[in-house]
Amino acid sequence: MVLTNLIQINKALELFVNNATVIDLDESIVLETINIRRVHKTKTPDAIIAATCIVKNCTLITNNRKDFESIEGLFLKTLTMAKP
Repeated sequence: MVLTNLIQINKALELFVNNATVIDLDESIVLETINIRRVHKTKTPDAIIAATCIVKNCTLITNNRKDFESIEGLFLKTLTMAKP
């Protein structure tokens, strides 16, 4: 049963990654990153992620809400996985 669940999780992750879009950093994302870092004192990687979502009008799916929830204009969703 545990092996079956691991196989299902692996397939779901593979499907997710295969359908993901890579977004290049452009000037608008860089400028938003600078603004987020200045206003929120956010770590650079988190600021880049948040800025990308804001500029591209995407929802950020994360289990790390505390580092992002104070950023205005950022839509957050928490990913929860059922435990076997």
